[in-house]
This record gives sequence, C-alpha cells and structure tokens, in this order.
Amino acid sequence: MKLLTSLWNLISPDRRPDWEKMRERDFIATANKLKTLSVTDRGGMSIDPEEIREQIITAREELKHLVYKPGAPRAPLKVITDSEVAQESDSLVEARQGVLDCIEVVAWRRLPSGAAVRYTCLKCVSTGRFVVAAASLFSGGTESLPPWVDGNINRQVASAFQNTEFLWYATVGEAIDACVAE
Repeated sequence: MKLLTSLWNLISPDRRPDWEKMRERDFIATANKLKTLSVTDRGGMSIDPEEIREQIITAREELKHLVYKPGAPRAPLKVITDSEVAQESDSLVEARQGVLDCIEVVAWRRLPSGAAVRYTCLKCVSTGRFVVAAASLFSGGTESLPPWVDGNINRQVASAFQNTEFLWYATVGEAIDACVAE
C-alpha cells in the first residue's frame, strides 16, 4: 500500500499550500482521537454529542469576549478614584474648548428589521473623543442615498453645535450606544 501511495505521489504530486496540508493533517488527527466517530459506507459521519460537549463549552467560554451582546456591559465594572474623575472632567473641559476642531466620522448600523441607521459623529482632534451629532434612519430598499441627505445632515450637525452641550465618548461605538440609549 505504501509503494502504491508513493508511486501515486510521484505521478500526481499534491500542489496545495503547506498550511492547507497541515490543516488537513490536524483535522484528521483530531478526528482519529474521537472514540464514538462512525463513518457510513456512503461517506456520512456521526458522533455522540456527549463526547464533544465539554470541548464546546470550554471553547465557548474562551471565546465569549468576541461576541457582542447589545445592552450588556463591554467590560467588568471598576471602582473609579477621585483622580480619575478629575482627569475625566479635565478632558471634558478640553473637549468643550476644542469643539470647533472636529472631524466628521460617518458610521452605519444595520437593524434586525433590515433598515440602516447612518450616524454622523464628530471626533475632537485634540482629545480623540467622539459624539453623535445626527442620526438618520433608512428603511427603504434603495441602493443609493437620495441627494438631499447630505444637505440635511449638514443642517443637523450645525443645529447640534448650537443647541447641545456634547457628552464625549472614547470610541465611536460608545457614542452610538449612548445615542441609542437616549
């Protein structure tokens, strides 16, 4: 059998990349370690789910930080000291003073209903913090935005500058989550 395999490899060498060959070997080695794996004569496979349940639970625990759950806190709560509160208030004062020194950042979110929300955010250049200045909901199935959108957004941003005292956030996601929470 080994002679036949070596002749076949000589006639028809495997030209796949090394990483793909390694991945296949790892899969085969892992499958061979399963005790309840059975293969039918037609190529179907079955396994007792209890055998891999513990592996699935362990992997799920290790990777749960990659899953975003809306409304759930992103990081564990921590105790804030007075010095951190003072630093935060200093950064808010700096952000208010540098509010005219901003860059527009546009972010989109797809809703479960299929609609999309366009968030026009401002990034303060001096502090690197973000605030949502305007949000628009698009529920139609149009591929492109109507021409009046940009003019309307500009008016909304200008109006936000005049009427609102901004609450600045460290990331665009935090700013959008705060806007949604309002």
